[in-house]
Amino acid sequence: MIRNLRSAALFLCAVFSFLSLAQAQSSKKADGLTYSSFTGQPAPTKEVLFDLVRQVRWDTEAGDENPQGLRLRFEKINDPAQSATALPRYRVFADGAPENKVYTLGIWLVGKEIAYGNQEIYVNSQGLLMIHRPTAEQATIFKAPADELEITPQGITAEPIRYILTSKDQQLSILGTIVPHPVTAQDQECTLEVRIAEPNAAAVLVVVDRFPPRTKVPLVLESEGETASLVTTTDSGGHAEVVDFPSVLGKTQGTLKTTAEGSNCLPSVLLPWGASALVKRTQ
Repeated sequence: MIRNLRSAALFLCAVFSFLSLAQAQSSKKADGLTYSSFTGQPAPTKEVLFDLVRQVRWDTEAGDENPQGLRLRFEKINDPAQSATALPRYRVFADGAPENKVYTLGIWLVGKEIAYGNQEIYVNSQGLLMIHRPTAEQATIFKAPADELEITPQGITAEPIRYILTSKDQQLSILGTIVPHPVTAQDQECTLEVRIAEPNAAAVLVVVDRFPPRTKVPLVLESEGETASLVTTTDSGGHAEVVDFPSVLGKTQGTLKTTAEGSNCLPSVLLPWGASALVKRTQ
């Protein structure tokens, strides 16, 4: 009975999406990026689209100076003595990165340029990023509380923070993205996430993950009474990313509701947009 009711709900949602699709502004593509906006909104500039394409590629690809396809990996540091309101801390790994190089770390925040630090960074055989060259005893360890590189990102809700580890000889760059305070939903195995892609959530990155591979996934986007629909196709890993511009005519802020439809799942998330609607940075 429960399975039948769920199937009926999914069918009704699919019908609703089809009707919405007939009324909504069609999606567009720019350099492989699928995006949508609500009726009456101006087209995004080439500069904005370039920035959005760059974000998606940063999150999903290895980059040009990275033939091995290495990615940064972030491991949350669990500290029982840390208060519940404290900012999360992470140690960082670059699995497979050469140990015989000296690195620097850059950070890219939404709406800003990449900023590089001056600190020299090293990697041990486990890929652990360290603030000095590993000693013989530290060559194979997975954590080094006094000597590892710790990051404490201070992002607002749904804000991605992107890092780049670059060797000083400029022969290798390794990218990574972390969202300290994600907005996600999971239904069955399917996961849906929305990320701020431009200041004030003027653009939102929609991430679907753990859906069936190479499958079309319909998305329904609702913002302050306006509805748009688009379809994205997952890659071999069941992952896909698209962009939506949530602004509607006559509104300076609001809430975007995003729903993804799988064959047996229906995750949905809400994200405020507009300068006064965003959640303040965690203290």
